[in-house]
Amino acid sequence: MIRKIINARIVDGSGEAPFLGGVEIKDGRINRVFRGPSRDRAEDVLDAQGMVLTPGFVDIHRHHDIAALLDPEFGSIELAQGITTAVCGNCGLAPFPNSDRTRAMQFRYIEPCLGKMPEDTPIHLVSEFMDALEEKKLPIHVGVLVGAGACASSVIGYEHRGFTSEERQQAVMLVRDGMEHGALGLSFGIMYEPECYLSREDQVAMAREAGLAGGFVSCHIRGEGDSLVESVKEIIGICEEASVPLNISHFKSTGLKNWNKAIFEAIDVIESARARGVRVTCDAYPYNAGATTAMSLIPPEVLEGRSTDYLATDEGISHLKRLIYQKIPGWDNMVESIGWDRVVIGGVNLAKNREYAGKSVQQISDALGMDPTEFFARLVAEEEGKVGITIFSMSETDVEQVLKLPYSVVISDSLYGGMEHPHPRLYGSFPRFLRKFVVEDGVLSLEEAVRKMTFLPAKRVGLKDRGLIEPGYAADLNLFDLQSITDQADFVNPKQLAEGIFLTLVEGKEAAANSRRLEGAYGKLLRKQGTEYEFE
Repeated sequence: MIRKIINARIVDGSGEAPFLGGVEIKDGRINRVFRGPSRDRAEDVLDAQGMVLTPGFVDIHRHHDIAALLDPEFGSIELAQGITTAVCGNCGLAPFPNSDRTRAMQFRYIEPCLGKMPEDTPIHLVSEFMDALEEKKLPIHVGVLVGAGACASSVIGYEHRGFTSEERQQAVMLVRDGMEHGALGLSFGIMYEPECYLSREDQVAMAREAGLAGGFVSCHIRGEGDSLVESVKEIIGICEEASVPLNISHFKSTGLKNWNKAIFEAIDVIESARARGVRVTCDAYPYNAGATTAMSLIPPEVLEGRSTDYLATDEGISHLKRLIYQKIPGWDNMVESIGWDRVVIGGVNLAKNREYAGKSVQQISDALGMDPTEFFARLVAEEEGKVGITIFSMSETDVEQVLKLPYSVVISDSLYGGMEHPHPRLYGSFPRFLRKFVVEDGVLSLEEAVRKMTFLPAKRVGLKDRGLIEPGYAADLNLFDLQSITDQADFVNPKQLAEGIFLTLVEGKEAAANSRRLEGAYGKLLRKQGTEYEFE
């Protein structure tokens, strides 16, 4: 057991300049922080020899809901990156709450992003999910958001409509269940079904409930391409009306013609809102490609009232071909804006289709001598919609601009759908951020970067004792050589653990060494404390 770390270059998470010093640990907490060198040679003292000591990294946007509950390897990928706290339930996509009537559809819809959930799992409510997590031995700390999409699918399934007044109250009660039991906030995924059909009144009602409990709203907005600016205005308006703080998820601009332009217009909208007192922030991942479910590329009209089997019919293929290259009001058509050559198949279930993983739709269809839209339609139908994709839709310059914003924080937006070829952000987001944006490109100072990975995200989700090296805070700590920390995962070989973190402590206990998880599980479920939300 380590009682003290000495002679470290401490980057404490506050954004202040690094300093030489050490920490004393007692009962899983930081008991004392001291400055200057030390010659203490006791057996329970670790001499850092000038390595960087930071708080454990806090990832407020991962899709590990099912993995944390069922996967015995959960924590290995995270601890290799220095992640000691992670928040699930993002983008409205969650397995809980659910209803007996609609859970099969719900689990099938979220599978490409969250993984497979057994239909006989005896959990229906967010409160029950949190209780189940609390009973587990977790390798890292886990926080939970209530997913608005899960609430909606529990009430109306995947019908293309908003709530009745009675149904709206049912959805609000589902939000209340989670918030009263310690959920950190509410997440929207307005681009996904069934949320894209909800009314503003429906959205405001759910958001207001989260705010009354001291939570915030995290939102995957309706559109990130041609409709980016209007989508940012939409969610700001919803949260302003509901009097609830807002964090815009994976803030970016997609579509080649929008690069280096639309993101600045959207930033102006955010900063105008902030200037008039609206509590709005954002987060971003350090890559120029995103990942999602293939269903997000299908225009809503195509599958309205139909199953994915329709996409394998001549009528369904013709229907998709007719719309896939058109601008569609109120919906971002990603294929129209970036083309099939920038859509890469990430994961499928059927063995015969696994050869497509890591290849673009255009590349595959060219090799098959088939129209790319027809190939995509038939693949999605054959896989019952459970296809993960990576989309190269962003400008590096835009990504850099967002990460530099004083109110942005770093996330991974990691998907746990069991893809053969996942997005490398699952394995490497946080080390990549340090390597690329601090060490190589000098976009941010080390202290600014660490703040965006520790104290700022912890504060954003209402965690009051994480993210700082300060007496009284949890002893979740990373120790590393800045020049050695790196991501190994890339778009060619994405399943590679990160390297370079000498030691990671969770609640003062050794959880990982040399970027590899150790025996023991010292994490816990982190529930919301109190009803006050501190905005920054």
